[in-house]
Amino acid sequence: MIDELEKSQWYSSQELKELQKEKLKIIIRHAFNNVPYYNRLFRKLNISPSDIKDIEDLKKLPLISRRDVQANPEDFLAVNVNKNFIRTAFTSGTMGSPLKIYRDVYSINFENAIIRRQYRWAGFKDGGRKVILRSTLAVSSKIKRPPYWRYDFFQNALMASAYHLSEKNIGLYLKEISGYRPDALETVPSIGYVFAKLLKQKNANLGFKYVFTSSDNLSRYKKDFIQSQFNARVFDHYGMAERVSAIGMCEKGIYHVYPEYGITEFLPLDRCKENYFEIIGTGLNNFAMPLLRYRSGDVARLTSGMCECGRNFQCIDGIEGRTSDQFFVTSDRRFVPLLVCILSANIHGLIESQFIQESAGEILVKIATDNRFGSSDEAKIRGQIKNYLGQDTRITIEKVAFIPREKNGKFRQFISEL
Repeated sequence: MIDELEKSQWYSSQELKELQKEKLKIIIRHAFNNVPYYNRLFRKLNISPSDIKDIEDLKKLPLISRRDVQANPEDFLAVNVNKNFIRTAFTSGTMGSPLKIYRDVYSINFENAIIRRQYRWAGFKDGGRKVILRSTLAVSSKIKRPPYWRYDFFQNALMASAYHLSEKNIGLYLKEISGYRPDALETVPSIGYVFAKLLKQKNANLGFKYVFTSSDNLSRYKKDFIQSQFNARVFDHYGMAERVSAIGMCEKGIYHVYPEYGITEFLPLDRCKENYFEIIGTGLNNFAMPLLRYRSGDVARLTSGMCECGRNFQCIDGIEGRTSDQFFVTSDRRFVPLLVCILSANIHGLIESQFIQESAGEILVKIATDNRFGSSDEAKIRGQIKNYLGQDTRITIEKVAFIPREKNGKFRQFISEL
């Protein structure tokens, strides 16, 4: 797979469209013949697989949402797949309701190949040493004394526990990682940011050449801070458990939509004047559970033009969180809140922040701080938020020792209950 992806990344725009068309025809025919939900849908719409010949024809199908799949996941499971070659995964719901996803071995291998290609773009050599510091538990949370890590010889990686990462334990992490001498750090942006802040307090640098992030939003502020502290470039990857779209940064630092992975559409957001779009994906490689025109709920900021890297992949300016996390300044004006990440800049002692909205014009800000944080810093937060959202915005600041993660360990910085 990796060899094929190394070739297709240099295809012309027309060659990429032809590749997508061929893969689309195969997945459409498969969905009609083997997936109960799509067999019924096609018949209800009085269309056949032959009616969907190219990407534009996809619009003959309606969009589907997380709730559609959640209602009956087995309805989207292909009846002809070998159950021995299927893996089950669960995504965390924004309201605590997980979504069951089926993946076949081919799609898992394809996912790994896509990520491996991006690592090569960065310059990271196959098999190079890396530290993996993610939301998944490297060691049990019940462990009360070191080691808070383990070695994965298959990945040639030091798997470090994000759960035990703290100001108290950072010296232990420094000693172990320094002795390992890794080339790369693989992490989640929110965890990598906390790690970088702890290292800054110790005035330490671990010598990473590359930092690979994924799984939650990488704000520009966090990216700049991580790059500055580690003195290494950050390469972000966007994907989802549903396996319908993937986007990643190239060696020029530009996000690219991967055309071999899926067909990605961008749906304009209502009542949002900025250049923001919801990501709609049609997966081309997961035959266990093909999802066509799936609403991801994730928001992208688009841009025009091509990248200097020379690949004919669509470029985007960034990933900006979820549609469900858009905040309403008034009942009819909303904004994509990840822009507020700039508020973290120059706030001394601010470790993490979380913004919660339950009614228009009101925001609860939860903050985790250290002993450097003072009343002037709290006033600065209030002032910056009001300058950005308007002086009438009602702000409540709540100090907490720790901001809880979701059940899968992800950090959610913006929560809208509207």
